[in-house]
Amino acid sequence: MADTLLGFLTEPRYWAVVGAAALAGLVRGFSGFGGAMMFMPIAGLMYEPKLAAVWLLIADDAAALPMLRDAVRRCVWREVLPLALAAVAAIPLGVALLVVADADLMRWMVCGVILLAVALMARGWRYQGRLGLPATLGTGALAGLSGGAVALPGPPVVLLWLGGQSAAATVRANLVVFFGFTAIATAIAYWWNGLFTAESLLSSLPLIPAYLLPLRFGMRLFARADEAQFRRVALALCAFAALSGLPLWKML
Repeated sequence: MADTLLGFLTEPRYWAVVGAAALAGLVRGFSGFGGAMMFMPIAGLMYEPKLAAVWLLIADDAAALPMLRDAVRRCVWREVLPLALAAVAAIPLGVALLVVADADLMRWMVCGVILLAVALMARGWRYQGRLGLPATLGTGALAGLSGGAVALPGPPVVLLWLGGQSAAATVRANLVVFFGFTAIATAIAYWWNGLFTAESLLSSLPLIPAYLLPLRFGMRLFARADEAQFRRVALALCAFAALSGLPLWKML
């Protein structure tokens, strides 16, 4: 087992993944989302998306507990629960796609969705009033599908909440609690599909501190940020993640 971990540590591409984990933790700590958007496009180019997805789940779950405790008190449960339940129901289908689908095709689809969401929000799109239950459940199901397939449940939900009128602190708390629900469902689905192996578990261990320390720094940065800064940074980082993860770069 030690040889397995040593094999990863001697690969330069693994250290690129460690760097992606640190950047992802910083983003997650600041915005409450975006860790997967930063990590998966980069790690998924270096290794199989299935392995990268397990790494992200373990590192994020281990690091995000301090955020979850505070977010449970601050979130709006009537907004979080319908989305979370719909996402949880759709995650098994997404994981089934992760196991059988073409990796490059999945990257094109997910990165395209992220870029579309960023473009809409950057143009100042925000909806007025409250969405009906069908739209809310549909958004949650889409997030669960994306989360199970490529560990990116964020874009549909981020678009929904950043496109509304809620304050940044409320949006962040909602996202943290939502991802807590989806993380549990995703872990069960990964286990059921045999994605937790000795190799994936051992190789995830160095990523936990690499993710955790920047996450805590990101939490401190959020405490000093205003609404406009929160939105600008979140959108810029999402765009960077999507562009860097396009399979186009493998062709150059």
